[in-house]
Order: sequence, then C-alpha cells, then structure tokens
Amino acid sequence: MWKSFQKMKSNKTESNTEKVLLGKIVGAQGIRGEVKIYAFGDAPSDFGKYEKALLVLPQGDERMVTVEKARIQGTLAIVKFYEVADRNEAEDLREAEVFVDEEDLEELPDDTYYVRDLEGLRVIDDDTGEEVGEIAEVIRNAAQDVYRIALAAKDVLAAEDALAAEAAGEIAVENTAQREALVPAVKEFIKDVDIEAGTIRIHFIEGMK
Repeated sequence: MWKSFQKMKSNKTESNTEKVLLGKIVGAQGIRGEVKIYAFGDAPSDFGKYEKALLVLPQGDERMVTVEKARIQGTLAIVKFYEVADRNEAEDLREAEVFVDEEDLEELPDDTYYVRDLEGLRVIDDDTGEEVGEIAEVIRNAAQDVYRIALAAKDVLAAEDALAAEAAGEIAVENTAQREALVPAVKEFIKDVDIEAGTIRIHFIEGMK
C-alpha cells in the first residue's frame, strides 16, 4: 500500500524549516488535556518519537507545543502536550493539523512519498505505455490514499457534426471535456513511481477511466 505525507513551508516560525503533516486533532481524550490525533501514515505510534510539534489551527493560527507522552488507542494516537492542561484547552485544538520538522523525520519507508512530490506526476498507462494525464490531488482517508487523476482532454465532437459544419461552411470548433479518474493507491494499480523522472505508472481496469 502506498502512503503519503503532506509537507508545508512555515513562514511564521523562527527556524522557518520545512514541516511535514503527520495528522489532525479530532478531539479531546479524558480530562487531563490529552488530544486524539488521526495519523496520516502507517502507524499512529510515530507521535511518540518527536519532541516538538507545530499545530496549525483551522483559522490559521500556529502554536508550537512540546510532546509529553503519546500512546495508541485503536487507529488514533493519544498525545499529551505540556502546554495543554485540561480538556477545555484540548477541545480548543480540535481540527488542528499537527506538523513536525522534516529534519526530525526518519527516512521514509518504501512506497511512502510526500504529497507535493506526487501531485503533478505524469500518469503513464502501464498496459499501453501511453501518457494519459497527471496526478491532480492525493486524497487521504482511513482505508488508503486515493489518487485523483486529471485525464487528458479528448475531442468529443462527433464526426457527423464536423462534416455537417464543414458542408455549411462553418468552422468546426473542438469541444473538449476534462475527465478524471480515482485510483486507490494500492499495488494492484500503482506499478511504479519515479519521482526523478516525474512519472507514475498505473494499471487501469475497465471503467476506471
């Protein structure tokens, strides 16, 4: 299964370093200030590896916090920050995105990429070798990432319409339509990712595009 992480460039912190999005706070846990974090990655246990985190609140405010402890509860990470004292303060952080410094990350495991490196990749049909579009968006959800592919626009002007326009002395105007495909980021469909070459090879099944 392919996984992805979102990078950001923070212009408000003193270090102005590259940040990586690890997850989002989805609620408070208990009464002692713990928060529940949905992790964008293979395991929520990653949060215990970091000392500092940058919280970006829905309204755009940023807040640096220090990780006191972290544990796993099902698919969520339960994290206590030193700066968050009680449940009310924890609730105020709901929907905040949690970033860490890129330099603090371990080397990305196989089949794991940064979202910004995936978006814009040229999509190659693995069966035909034809370039069919590009990755427009990486949609992250609980099951697996999904790649939204902007397929190359195709001429949808019917041949008979073109002939009729020509007979009438009119200029036939091409009518193009932007089509999309949604492809789950699993090995069945994703055959190769080459960031340096700027390409991704995908096996499409019937009805997918």
